[in-house]
Amino acid sequence: MMRQRAQRLVAVVTLAAGTALVVPGPADALPVGAPKIGMVCTPGTVSGGTRIFNLVAKTGYIATPDGNSVFMWSYANADAPDSGQFQSPGPVLCVTQGETVVVNLTNNLPEPASIVFPGQDAAVTATGGAAGLLTTEAAATNGTVSYRFLAGSPGTYLYESGSDIAKQIEMGLYGALVVRPSVGPGYAYDAATAFDPSREYLLLLSEIDPELHHAVETGATYDVNARRDRYFAVNGREFPDTIQDNGSGLLPNQPYGALVRIRPTAPGSAPALLRMINAGALNHPFHPHGNHTSLIAQDGRALRAPSGASAATEHFGETIGSGQTEDFLLRWDDQDQWDPNTRPLPVPPPNYRDVTFKDGNTWYGGSPYLGYKGTLPTGVVSQNICGEWYFPWHSHALNEFANFDEGFGGMATLLRVDPPGGCTGYPTSGAIVGGALKGGTVADLAADDSTYYMVSPRTTTRPTATTATQTTITVASAAGFPASGTYYVRIDNEVLLVTAGQGTTTWTVTRGQLGTAAATHLSGATITGLATDWYAAFTGIPGGAQNVKVTYKGKNCGSTTSTTCVTISSNQPQQTVKICNWTIAGAAGCSSATSAGWVTLPPPPAQPQTVGSTDITSTWTLPGAASAYVGTGANAGQVRVLVHTQRYTAANPTPFSTWGNLMALTYDAP
Repeated sequence: MMRQRAQRLVAVVTLAAGTALVVPGPADALPVGAPKIGMVCTPGTVSGGTRIFNLVAKTGYIATPDGNSVFMWSYANADAPDSGQFQSPGPVLCVTQGETVVVNLTNNLPEPASIVFPGQDAAVTATGGAAGLLTTEAAATNGTVSYRFLAGSPGTYLYESGSDIAKQIEMGLYGALVVRPSVGPGYAYDAATAFDPSREYLLLLSEIDPELHHAVETGATYDVNARRDRYFAVNGREFPDTIQDNGSGLLPNQPYGALVRIRPTAPGSAPALLRMINAGALNHPFHPHGNHTSLIAQDGRALRAPSGASAATEHFGETIGSGQTEDFLLRWDDQDQWDPNTRPLPVPPPNYRDVTFKDGNTWYGGSPYLGYKGTLPTGVVSQNICGEWYFPWHSHALNEFANFDEGFGGMATLLRVDPPGGCTGYPTSGAIVGGALKGGTVADLAADDSTYYMVSPRTTTRPTATTATQTTITVASAAGFPASGTYYVRIDNEVLLVTAGQGTTTWTVTRGQLGTAAATHLSGATITGLATDWYAAFTGIPGGAQNVKVTYKGKNCGSTTSTTCVTISSNQPQQTVKICNWTIAGAAGCSSATSAGWVTLPPPPAQPQTVGSTDITSTWTLPGAASAYVGTGANAGQVRVLVHTQRYTAANPTPFSTWGNLMALTYDAP
């Protein structure tokens, strides 16, 4: 095999010496917007009730975790952005029950090739090509054939070569066919098999004898009776490559990852769906650690009792036969309402001898239960990425749990269990950009309890007396008041609108606002803002985090000095929660309360909200890509959330204070 690698290197160097090579990107085989984790469908093109796929049978190489490479055959997607770059395994063909499916095959291999579709209700008809032993074949070197069938029963199926199957399937001519039921994408088969569409996973098992592949590459002879598989793959990759993202640049010809990622399942919520296919010649005893799975279907048929009721069974491991498909539902019922920070399960943290420390993170998955962080060494900021746990899923045939007989590797992946609601972040610092700290610390925002982060309106004083006709006034200090935009202030019983001079000690004002009357005021009179602005900063949010949500809980009180919340019975303050979009104006875009980078979080709930003296909790999903809200460079990993509260409207807009109880981010970490 080392000679094989040297020959390939020479060929590449020779080409590069005289040719400018354009290499497709690693994710070009995937549809635009494909998820990083989970099953990736190749949608084909739709014309009326017909869905069309264009595949090319061709040669290429895959990489293995031990540094080797293996010559393979596979089906490529001719309609992909890369125009049919080699990929292994073949594309995941997703169709809907009742559609007519057309698969056009072009064969670039040096011998006839074909496709069969086991398990379909209707006959598969073929156009072009020539009759083979099992189906119509495309001739060697650019031969073509077109297959057509009706997608009848929903389910998980295998498509594979029907030509010289002992050789061609081993070489890699196979892929997954998924028929979704007509009732909707959130069901595997029917109402009894509902699942969370965002948690759908494919585990396609296969094996490789590199000696057979090398013989095919070099045109040598090979005794099939001497076959000895050395690599055992999931989705065309061997562990630990299986846990890399879909479209990883490290594996340009192997686009599909196999990491299974879930959260504890809340009562009444839908489980994850696992579609398993064995494309190999061997039976594989596959064992998922950490929880049982519920087998709901085999070979594209839901398991039903004679009465029609579900005949699903619980499994803590399953031998999946050669050519077989199986579908499982996976739940992780959170009976203990686990939270790694506020409600840990009674499991002691692991001994450091059982933990791996890497890049400031800790990795541990040996406990039978979900655990909590414990005390971490200096410089280590988190256990795993955000307190999640990992459980191995692997073949229980230990020779298959290896890469060329070196363990651990091979036919294995991981189950990742994130904390309930996702990974959670809490503020690490705060800044008051329009107001004054009344009490508490930003750490008080990390728990839903009776402790508050309290912000009062900013105050300043008049160095001189004020007449009833003045439209310009001086102030002792403008610190903490908005540096731009109009805003209201109060002197004694008069409300004034600041229209110019913001950020300086000389303000232009409009007198007698909000139903009040212009009046005279003594030197030293207190000027109080009728709004508060403060933001909390989260740090350590990993780049690539997705599905970010902001939660804020707080109230407003009619006192700026007392530690007791005075109820605001009327004219309640209006509150708006915003987030920093770093792509608008960079770091400077969120430096003040009126900076351009702050964007209002979208409904629901609609903003601004009326927030009185009773705590109100709201959760918002961020608009657009999460990457816009996670800082880079000097602000790497930082998210800023601002709370703006105002009481500008008539009548009697007396001062108030804003009491923040909880602020948190939840997200899917990469």
